[in-house]
Amino acid sequence: MRKKHAFFAGVCSMIVICSAAFMLQHHEWIGFISGGISIIGIVMSGLLIGAWTSGEETRAAYHSETKEHRMWRLETAFLVMIFALPHMAASVLYILM
Repeated sequence: MRKKHAFFAGVCSMIVICSAAFMLQHHEWIGFISGGISIIGIVMSGLLIGAWTSGEETRAAYHSETKEHRMWRLETAFLVMIFALPHMAASVLYILM
């Protein structure tokens, strides 16, 4: 259920950004703001997953955290990425147009 809420929040915020950009005739806002949100989402998700750590750091983190904390961290990373997906789609469409 939380995945649907994260995606819905991402879609709603993307619609607000795109409609404000079209109403104010600043179409580059779509690329800047939505692109920025998608980049921040990718970086946050990568940090939470541990994508930019070495093997030793990953092993140390795995053995020093509880299973509940690990599941919370991975679920939060997934929710952040789901939130960033609509923004990523909007910024890619802006670049292609």
